[in-house]
Amino acid sequence: MSEKHWQFYTAATSVLAVLVSVYCLSEDIQGVFVHLYYIPILIASYRYRERGLLLSLFLVMVYLLLVFFHFPGDAQVLIESLIRGFALMAIAVIISVLSGRIQAHFDALQREIDGHKKTEEALRQSESRYMELSITDDLTGLFNQRHFYNLLQAEIERTERYGRPLSLLLLDIDDFKHFNDTYGHMEGDRVLERIGATIQRCIRRTDWAFRYGGEEFTVFMPETEGDQAEVVAERIRAEFAAERFRPVPGREVAKTVSIGIASYRPGEDMKDFINRADRFMYEAKKRGKNQVCSSA
Repeated sequence: MSEKHWQFYTAATSVLAVLVSVYCLSEDIQGVFVHLYYIPILIASYRYRERGLLLSLFLVMVYLLLVFFHFPGDAQVLIESLIRGFALMAIAVIISVLSGRIQAHFDALQREIDGHKKTEEALRQSESRYMELSITDDLTGLFNQRHFYNLLQAEIERTERYGRPLSLLLLDIDDFKHFNDTYGHMEGDRVLERIGATIQRCIRRTDWAFRYGGEEFTVFMPETEGDQAEVVAERIRAEFAAERFRPVPGREVAKTVSIGIASYRPGEDMKDFINRADRFMYEAKKRGKNQVCSSA
């Protein structure tokens, strides 16, 4: 029991003790207070367990002693009153103890339920976190290749079912291997992080972006015709070309990206769809890099 609860209980039982004393000393209001003496027992054992029960029993004994010494009537009546009092007290103790045990059982059960809920919530969070890690590229924060295949296949099936447009972008950072070999992997990672951020910044909320592998990235765009996809691809290309990297002090380097775009053809399987975007991406490199090449 907390200190706050104990103070409350002490005050309550003190008030009841005063009321009992008044009852014992005043015949006029005895009927009003006749059953008050077992109220603290019920409260104590149900709410505050052993300490409260002992205190309440002590107060009842005080009450009975007061009755014994101040009772103005016949001794036989006194004895009968005491017997009734002890009987009621015994009943009150039994009821309150049983109530306290039932309450304790329910409290323990509630704690167990709360514990199970917390454990289940922790497991759900762990599972969600594990799932997120399993489909996400650590470096760029984009989805990974495995998730790309799963989602793209589902989107192709939806596109076939409803006859809606679907476009695919395939991006490759120009001359990335040379940059990586020249300045090291840490600087290369900065370039990868920057292109990932650029892609996320330029695409719409309905689009899906992935790190396809190495320096290659892909975006598929539901409900998007080829000319609309080309606008987004050009935005990515231009914004990334405007970025500047400083791999060594005093030197500023620009990087570019080549992008191929394919619009889905009815009946086309996923592999052919990806290969067409890949061919257009290499066509963009052949044309001088830092370009967008589309089938639209």
